[in-house]
Amino acid sequence: MPTVLDKVFEVLTDSPPISDPRMDRILVRTPVQLISVIAFYLFFIYKLGPNFMKERKTFDLKKILIGYNILQIFVNLGISIMAGTYLRNQNFFCIPSDKSESPEATLAVRVHYSYLLLKYFDLVETVFYVLRKKERQISFLHVYHHIGILVAAWISAKYFPGGQAIYVALYNTLIHCIMYVYYLFSACNPNYSKEIWWKKYVTALQIVQHCLIFISILPAVVNVNCTYPKGWMALFSVNVGFIIYLFGKFYKNTYLNNKKNK
Repeated sequence: MPTVLDKVFEVLTDSPPISDPRMDRILVRTPVQLISVIAFYLFFIYKLGPNFMKERKTFDLKKILIGYNILQIFVNLGISIMAGTYLRNQNFFCIPSDKSESPEATLAVRVHYSYLLLKYFDLVETVFYVLRKKERQISFLHVYHHIGILVAAWISAKYFPGGQAIYVALYNTLIHCIMYVYYLFSACNPNYSKEIWWKKYVTALQIVQHCLIFISILPAVVNVNCTYPKGWMALFSVNVGFIIYLFGKFYKNTYLNNKKNK
């Protein structure tokens, strides 16, 4: 009779396979990969990186940041186009995870995997903050959002790729296209970030994005005839609600309260 430790080992090693076989790919094969990346990420941004930078001057990453932001714009745009292509023929009120080899199901897997790899890549942004000694940017909201969306994308991709979750990729990549345009302007001219009139609207769009995500995944929870995993969507809905709260609090403290104090 298998013990609890045996069950944990099976989950961590994905042996026997309990996931979608189409996702037997790099960085998705076992939870150990995800856990290891997140563990090193946290160790670097809170311990290794700050200690490394303690006696050093900030790195001049202007060219790297410009290239990074340009790459982010095009990758996010590409994934949003793929996600939109997949969703245009789907039923908003229920999109089950299709495990067939149909062209639409294959496209959904491609979107989900590309989006997951992008969420891994997004972690580099925090590394840049560390190397530039931008400690204030490494807030709880920043770290929680990066890790939370990575874990959510990994779980969805690993066990039930495609389906209702593709709406997350669509809205997230669309808003990130705009966000990285702002970051690109700021990288080209650091003073621009202080003068830009639409800076606060980038945060507002983040809030709108998560509201749209919440609305789009809710049908999978309340529609009794929808086969997309309700428990997972319900849990993810709670997480999205928490992120909306965090962004709303940040917006209020950064823009509304500061405006009153002026």
